Amino acid sequence: MKSTRVGVQRDTVDLTWSVALVQTKMAPPRLPPGIVRRTALLERLGEPCDRELAVVIAPAGSGKTTLLAEWSEVLCAREHLVAWLSLDEDDDDPQQFAAYLVAALGRTSEDIGQQAQQLLRDDLMAPGKTIVSVLLNEIASCGRQVFLVLDDFDRSPSRLIRAMVSRLLRYAPQNFHLLLGVRSEPELALGQLPTQGKLLRIDAADLRFSVDDAQTFFRQAGGVSLDRSSVELLNEATEGWVAGLQLASLALRDTADAAQVAHTLSGTRLGIDRYLDDTVLVRLPAPILKFLLHTSILDRLGAGVCDAVMGEGARSWEKLDWLERHNVFTRPLDEERQWYRYHSLLSDALRRRIARQCAAQLPTLHRRASRWFAEARLWPEAIRHALAAGEMELAARWIENCATAMVNRSDVLTLSGWIAKLPPALVQERLRLRLTKAWALALSLQTAEAAREVKALAAQIAQFRADGTLTDAALPAEVNAVSAIIAGLNDDSSRSLVLAKEAATYPLPNLPWVSRFAETAQIFGLLSEGNFDEVRRIQASTPACGDANQVPLYADVYRESMFGLAELVQGRLQDAVRTLEAALARAESALGCDSAAAALPAGYLASIYYERDDLARAQKMVSGRTAIAMETCPLGSLLRYTCSAARLYARGGDVGSAHAVLEDARQVAAARQWLRLRVGCDAEAVRFYLSQGRLVQARQTAETLRLAMPPACSPLTGSFIEIWASYSMMRARLLLAQGHAGDAVTLLETLRDEMATSGRWYLDALVSILLTLALEQQGERARAFATLEHALGIAQPTGMINGLVDEGAPLRALLERWRGTAANVASFDPTYLDRLFSAFDTNHRSEDDTPRVPSAVLSAREIEILDHIARGLSNKEIGRALRVAPETVKWHLKNIFEKLNVSSRVEAAQSGLGLSRASRTETSARASL
Repeated sequence: MKSTRVGVQRDTVDLTWSVALVQTKMAPPRLPPGIVRRTALLERLGEPCDRELAVVIAPAGSGKTTLLAEWSEVLCAREHLVAWLSLDEDDDDPQQFAAYLVAALGRTSEDIGQQAQQLLRDDLMAPGKTIVSVLLNEIASCGRQVFLVLDDFDRSPSRLIRAMVSRLLRYAPQNFHLLLGVRSEPELALGQLPTQGKLLRIDAADLRFSVDDAQTFFRQAGGVSLDRSSVELLNEATEGWVAGLQLASLALRDTADAAQVAHTLSGTRLGIDRYLDDTVLVRLPAPILKFLLHTSILDRLGAGVCDAVMGEGARSWEKLDWLERHNVFTRPLDEERQWYRYHSLLSDALRRRIARQCAAQLPTLHRRASRWFAEARLWPEAIRHALAAGEMELAARWIENCATAMVNRSDVLTLSGWIAKLPPALVQERLRLRLTKAWALALSLQTAEAAREVKALAAQIAQFRADGTLTDAALPAEVNAVSAIIAGLNDDSSRSLVLAKEAATYPLPNLPWVSRFAETAQIFGLLSEGNFDEVRRIQASTPACGDANQVPLYADVYRESMFGLAELVQGRLQDAVRTLEAALARAESALGCDSAAAALPAGYLASIYYERDDLARAQKMVSGRTAIAMETCPLGSLLRYTCSAARLYARGGDVGSAHAVLEDARQVAAARQWLRLRVGCDAEAVRFYLSQGRLVQARQTAETLRLAMPPACSPLTGSFIEIWASYSMMRARLLLAQGHAGDAVTLLETLRDEMATSGRWYLDALVSILLTLALEQQGERARAFATLEHALGIAQPTGMINGLVDEGAPLRALLERWRGTAANVASFDPTYLDRLFSAFDTNHRSEDDTPRVPSAVLSAREIEILDHIARGLSNKEIGRALRVAPETVKWHLKNIFEKLNVSSRVEAAQSGLGLSRASRTETSARASL
């Protein structure tokens, strides 16, 4: 980083902006020339490739960082890959931490971090756990031993960052090793490691200098000559504490009385501020002391920013050089000596001293630092110092300068974190900042909070427009655009359509990503209203891909998935497959299989592949994507993903897992108030209960849902059409199970007419299939055959198979009778009919007939639950920790017991933890149930 200032327009949106990472946080500090090599300790550490975790835990000043830096040199010399990341109190943003993690590991090899970096840059919804999963996969396949050093790990206050590191450790492949430098016990589940040999601990006693080490230290310190007895005295007084010995070496430059120094050093660690004041700082030249105090506000020091803080003529480079040469707890961070940092002991003491003595100057110093970092385009540090200075307006200005570009680059989580640190009153005053906050909330699926923000913002904009004081002409269109997306995510298709059309009436200069999201909301509204001609017109008139520098890839994939959904609900399955496969290929090519962008079309494709009896491809769509789908998929995609995964489980005889995945989705539905998802899950659950003969559970589920259902209005409109169809088919199944075929016929005939009128040919086919069974049960075979032929007339050209096969033996028998007696059989393709019967015979088995072969490999979610069991947590406590219902935990426990062939939680913990660790190479980074 050059020390010269770079001009920047602070009050204009800069679309070339990017969040700058502090490169020196990702490099080990340079080892000082006079370092005491800890040869014996390094030999004891040996070859760490058979260990998963090493923790160096000791108080400040014990030499943790130096040992880790030495160890890194040794590992690099052995041609291992070593990544370094230093943490501090400001590392509280999981998204920013993920960026540092990716960058630090990416510096070690071109084979690591590329896909994860792409996810961070382009995938709007990618959560931290997905970034970790992708990183672990890249590490596992790189072919080298990889070490990650996290120095001062316990200084980060973020629980979410600790969770990310726990995930790194839990799913680490065999070639990944984590090295932690901490002052106190890290908040990680270290007891989960299967064997003690996998964990290496180095503590203060190990780091303590021996007398020989101390003798070497004083000999190399320069200007200090001591006999053996004096060294022993000082080493005993400091208890071999490295920082204490360094303080002694500074004190001995003014007095040769080792005994007096030893006496003074007693209890140094309890009175470090006073000792530094009385022994070190008081002896420094006045300009150096002033420099230390004023620049102590910085986490890293460069000549340019120090000059800005100190004022013109500071000659900071000379002072930094002097501090390093005189060994005053200052260490260079890079080979070129452009950046330095103070030892945490000195830095903490200086900050406490300046807070006592120069509190009135602190805002000015932070303000100067903030402006320098802003001009150097190092925005995280610019914002931090602005906040520390109390300059909330300045911090808000920095955030506004880059906010649009951050949303455009999908970095909404970092943006939300910054805005959350501003006073709410200040955010309320700045319209564009509030709009940015609304976008960030909406695109991270926090729609309730986003809706409240937009409602208040829209009222204020309306007032300004009425007063003639609105100066930002694009604001009303952007408010409508984000409101349309919120409405779409909340399944309010009618409102989504109205708002999207209103947004289109205003110009959106230089904001193509806003236009793309508004168009997506419009498509959703149109297809929900059945206006498929207009959807096709939009599809034909606009390119599938926008400018990669202007439109996030997620926005393009989202829009293309809406086109695919429109084709799906019309029964044009082949067209839907082409559209969705193209969107999926683009997402996977750019961002990988584990991205939110890929999960979106994958949910729709899973339902189509399953319907067409392409079970292998359907399984591929859902495999390993459950967690990312639950966290990031919009409602329509998640509903189809969930139902497809549940039916695939049931096909394999694992109805327990089918209910588990449905329950997980119910939790999402409750949290986001997604009625359509709730109804879809309950309808599937009732179907499975009835297939198992569990009529009581089916009736209980249906009754609970009935109480939550709003009344239906005629005609049905929008997304409520699908809600009512699922609910009505569930009721019809219960009526048939209880022998009320006539009531079922009446219900289904009305529903079929509504589906045909609205152009939902796929739903028309499904309703007709169920109506066929109801008519047969009522004894009206001729009408049953006619209805069956209507369903087959839709199913044959679209390739529908499992919509019929999943109705089981009763429909199979009716099809057989129809084929033997119906005069119109010749109008159907015999190849299709043969394929249909083959699917019945091959795929449909009752649960009792299906051999159950438990998997020997536990899924990622099962491993998480097993870890909690090993810690003694109850089902309710596990549910709270994982944010799922206790019933979901029970389903997972059932699966775990079957896979491990155990009958108790204790047996599961004893046999499962070893198995889960042994199979982590296979399950590493999977986010499945």
